[in-house]
Amino acid sequence: MSKKFSIALFLLAFVAAMTVLAPTSYAVQTAPAAQEHGAMGGSMMGPMTPENRLKMLTEKLNLTEDQQAKLKPILEDQSKQMKAIHDDSSLAPADRQAKMKEIHESSIEKMNAILTPDQQAKWKQMRQEMMERHKEMKSQGQMDHQ
Repeated sequence: MSKKFSIALFLLAFVAAMTVLAPTSYAVQTAPAAQEHGAMGGSMMGPMTPENRLKMLTEKLNLTEDQQAKLKPILEDQSKQMKAIHDDSSLAPADRQAKMKEIHESSIEKMNAILTPDQQAKWKQMRQEMMERHKEMKSQGQMDHQ
């Protein structure tokens, strides 16, 4: 069950952030401005703070300043909620996964309300491609452990 939880947590974060690779990315960021400009800030391995996620979405979807201003609180709230669930050791893995999925779906709905139809289509495609890459990585990882 722990492996399923890790995969689910990864998928939720990955889809939401488009580049999150581990559940530890939900850790509280003590110096987000410094991390934004760090060598790892925007890379696949870097921490995906709400600021970094917004920057990535702005670049990929050509967000307007108005869209950025509306998306930022959604990303910050999602990150805060996900971290709280991740840190709640009283939750069973299935409950944790269900709550994270609920937050993720809610965030997608809120974000889609801000994006244009073209941006929504591109973002959906980006999420699908990331999920496909994750499935490939997962299948390669399983082959290595057999």
